[in-house]
Amino acid sequence: MTLVLRRLTELLAFAAVPALALVFALAAYAGDDRLALDFHYELYPQAALLRAGEPAFDTPDAYLQDRANLIWPIAAVLPVVPLTYVGPEAADWIATGFTIATLVAALGVLGVKDWRVYGVTLLWPSVTDAYQTANASLPLVLLVAIAWRWRHRGAVSGAAIGCGLAVKFFLWPLVIWFLAAKRWLAAGVTTALLATSLLLMLPFTSIGEYVRLLQKLRRTFEPDTYTVFAVLNDLGAPEMVSRGATLALGLGLLAFAWRRRSLTLAIAAALVLSPIVWRHFFVLLVVPIALIRPRLHPLWLVPIGMWLGDGTFNGDTWQTIVVLILAGIVVIACETRRGTPAPKPAPAVGQPKPEPV
Repeated sequence: MTLVLRRLTELLAFAAVPALALVFALAAYAGDDRLALDFHYELYPQAALLRAGEPAFDTPDAYLQDRANLIWPIAAVLPVVPLTYVGPEAADWIATGFTIATLVAALGVLGVKDWRVYGVTLLWPSVTDAYQTANASLPLVLLVAIAWRWRHRGAVSGAAIGCGLAVKFFLWPLVIWFLAAKRWLAAGVTTALLATSLLLMLPFTSIGEYVRLLQKLRRTFEPDTYTVFAVLNDLGAPEMVSRGATLALGLGLLAFAWRRRSLTLAIAAALVLSPIVWRHFFVLLVVPIALIRPRLHPLWLVPIGMWLGDGTFNGDTWQTIVVLILAGIVVIACETRRGTPAPKPAPAVGQPKPEPV
């Protein structure tokens, strides 16, 4: 009887509730015209302009407060062009379905076979934000998962991170992870793809103008996102102090990532050093948790606490602090666990020692 009750509880908590939450959320977002927000108002219009041969980028003096900004790099826009043939509403649903599918695929690539984990991640607010906006966050999780799964195949792992950087440059600390592990081919492929993505921009805008546009985007939204800089800024610290403290923390994480050859710390450094971090960025925490806890564990529940944050901007100061603390707990727990593996038999003579991830 106890076993039956346990199974029923698991089915309710990790299957029925997540499934209902997903269905009701999608229905509510579609009913309020809030489905696939970033895709609908940013990526799709850019792709339509690109297809029509019209200017597909905002200028550095554009108004950016409406968050309907034409700022995505060409590498992110080109795959969306085919969807402009089916109309915006259908494209919104295709993009939303695709982002959810990438989460499932990422967990599979990471070796997660426990069905309960698939359910619990759907309860993460960062996952909900990611599929509501249908942006690049969940596809980035899949790319990072591929880079780790096939980390010994330089062309594959390098291509995965190279594609990620071509879409969202804030993942650049993962190149340090490659270099620390002496994966020269992977680092080279990543760099080559990034350079190619920059060349793709040239027919549409200059690199200098695009950088100025991104700088304006940073100045516009930096105080309102989930960063150490935003917290210190809210607490009244001078800008130079806030920026210096953020940089010091990020570089410190990067140094430890190099020393420990740690993917987890490289991801943490990417999140700290990024000037803009929305709540959906924290879907990247799927990767370090899956590496150490491929089965259901209380650690999978920690990111659910990020519902205390704000999904639009970063809310009040305490909300930003809570979200960053929860992210920190996950990173510390994952890195501590990774650093103290269970004892294993010594490798046979002539066999290589296991390599840290």
